[in-house]
Amino acid sequence: MEPGDDWRLTERIRASARSGKGDPFAAAVRATRMAMIITDPCQIDNPIIYANDAFLRLTGYTRLEVMGRNCRFLQGPGTDLATVARLRAAIRSEQDVSAEVLNYRKDGSTFHNALYISPVHDEDGTLLFFFASQLDVSERHALAEERDRTRAALDANALLLREIGHRARNDLQMISAMLSLQSRNSADPAVRAALDEAIGRVDAFGALYRQPVPEDEHAGHDLADLVREIAETLVEASGRSDLAIAFDLAPVRIRPKAAGPLALVVNEVVSNAIRHAVPSRAGRLVLRVVRDGEDLVVTVEADGIGVTTVGNGSFESTLIDALIRQIGGTNHVRSRQPAGTTVELRFPAGHIEV
Repeated sequence: MEPGDDWRLTERIRASARSGKGDPFAAAVRATRMAMIITDPCQIDNPIIYANDAFLRLTGYTRLEVMGRNCRFLQGPGTDLATVARLRAAIRSEQDVSAEVLNYRKDGSTFHNALYISPVHDEDGTLLFFFASQLDVSERHALAEERDRTRAALDANALLLREIGHRARNDLQMISAMLSLQSRNSADPAVRAALDEAIGRVDAFGALYRQPVPEDEHAGHDLADLVREIAETLVEASGRSDLAIAFDLAPVRIRPKAAGPLALVVNEVVSNAIRHAVPSRAGRLVLRVVRDGEDLVVTVEADGIGVTTVGNGSFESTLIDALIRQIGGTNHVRSRQPAGTTVELRFPAGHIEV
């Protein structure tokens, strides 16, 4: 069919509807699964003069109930008036228009209607009819609403997690403050040293709650940020202006269950290096997070005297071994040339990475 002949198709549909004869174009419109109507703007109130079976199935009305009526009967209290006004303006100006509008079936149930209206003109440009197709897109709207509900629930969970993190951070700061006060009031150097170590462990846990809460609660912690914050906090707390620190940290997201043990392990290893590997002279610490095949490797390098208590049966060593085993890792201590010590912590990436 040539452009401009669409009005003839309309005439065929009307004639076929009246006579029952089998015009193929009319038969196609009748048989399509797309709901379609034809309205006559030459009559008062632009009534429906043809409705196919798909339209009747979609709306629940019989053909006698829709014929001769303006299709506004599909509107209801939830129909957006601004959309209706836009449709009316397009019809008045004899323009194509598409919109999604909430319509109502005969039984009162609603459906989201993807509506397309097109004017039909004759060869002289005179308006004859309007074609209107309808498509029920309620499922897409339901999915969008479910997505919005899920997003709202995730936002609420994130807010709750931030509040829990805030309270946990405050509690840890209070514990750290009490331990600091007790340490300052103790005359026993051994007691002060033990309390200072406990403060470092509390601060290491605190680093978990100082990281921003991700949008996705399962996104985990950034291992690079965690290592950096723990190391910088320990060096600053040591008061060692002669101790330089450098980082080579690959970005890695780790699971929440692995973050706590890893934070404590890093705290113990770096604290050990500050106390034993570079105890009384200028030195340099280098912390690395790298991927090695299917493993994640965290190393702490100290260029000091090469003495460490890691791996020698001390309490620190026992604690480190227990924490590393908890998340399926291993640790190795080796001497650096010409001087210094490297502690290597190796973990299967699939076990701790998000």
